Amino acid sequence: MPVPRDIIKRPRLAVAVAAALFAAVFIARVTFGTLADGITLLYVIPVVVVAVACGTRGGLLAAGVAFAVSSASTVIADAPSTAFGYFNRALVFLFVGGLTGHFATSLRVLERESARHFDLSQDMFCTADFNGYFTRVNPAFERVLGYSEADLLGRPFLEFVHPEDRERTEEEAAALAEGAETVHFQNRYLDKRGEIHWLEWMSQPSAEEETIYAVARDVTERKALERELERLSQHDGLTGLFNRRRFEEELRRQLSYTRRYGEGGALLLIDVDRFKEINDTLGHAAGDKALCWVASTLSDNLRSTDVVARGADPVVARLGGDEFVVLLPEADEDEARAVGERLATVLGDSTLALEGGEVRLRISVGVATFDGYGRPGEQELLAAADRAMYEAKAAGRLL
Repeated sequence: MPVPRDIIKRPRLAVAVAAALFAAVFIARVTFGTLADGITLLYVIPVVVVAVACGTRGGLLAAGVAFAVSSASTVIADAPSTAFGYFNRALVFLFVGGLTGHFATSLRVLERESARHFDLSQDMFCTADFNGYFTRVNPAFERVLGYSEADLLGRPFLEFVHPEDRERTEEEAAALAEGAETVHFQNRYLDKRGEIHWLEWMSQPSAEEETIYAVARDVTERKALERELERLSQHDGLTGLFNRRRFEEELRRQLSYTRRYGEGGALLLIDVDRFKEINDTLGHAAGDKALCWVASTLSDNLRSTDVVARGADPVVARLGGDEFVVLLPEADEDEARAVGERLATVLGDSTLALEGGEVRLRISVGVATFDGYGRPGEQELLAAADRAMYEAKAAGRLL
């Protein structure tokens, strides 16, 4: 017989119900006499009620009451039993009361421990139904997202997911409802202030309960660190431009695209003339400032070239030292030279104020092109641009 949860959680109510049941069974036993010996077994019901609500001690106490009341009803009904019968009856009541109470006590201990872990965990514990609604959340949700338990319960969790991640999250929830488990699933949630939090989930469904058990961890700081490490691995630490590694990846990608679609392109290799003099006379801090200024000037002017307007995006990078490189997809040699001359003119016409004096920078540019078959390859192309740049520098020309 299932015991209502209100009785389990309220011992006083359980005792009152048990007293009423004891009285009802006693009256029935006395009224029906020997015709209803089986009614005596009904004393087990209030014993179980008290044992479930009050634990082992309550169950044993209720068993004693059951034995006393049942014995009294037997005497009043003039249906005396043997000593062995009384012993059996007492044994049954004590066994049922003690065992039920023991299980109930153990269960409550486990529930309290689970509740403490649930409430105290820094991770976000929750349950949701297969319809996508929160059914239980721990306080970590409020610490991380700012939403109270009342704000979340009974509401679909998709409401709190970043709009760009809702489709993926919905697909993951559907897979859970089909019996799959979630391991390291990441999505973005919006907190009460509208700020983004990256959460990493582990979830397990229960088909019998139609419930999803899930735990999430806020990995926002970790994601930011990963992005920064990724940026540092691909960008020059001084100028913020792509570094050599990332540029070579972009060049390989462009050559592969060219081989497939038959569009050529060009490479500009740029060297800052007499840069060593700046370092030697004005110091390395001034040299760093000059390199940053060259980088920003190249980037700003490449955005407004005719090549960009045509739809192809140039790629600019610092290869190291005072050497820069520009990739011009789909540009022919004439267009590449025009871009190089424009960059050289802009830089040469500008005066950079540095500590210790003003300088006018000059660059040498080497141009190399690749055809619609992606030839030459990346290393040959860089070598050709490097030769062209040193020829221009030796001859005192821009290009």
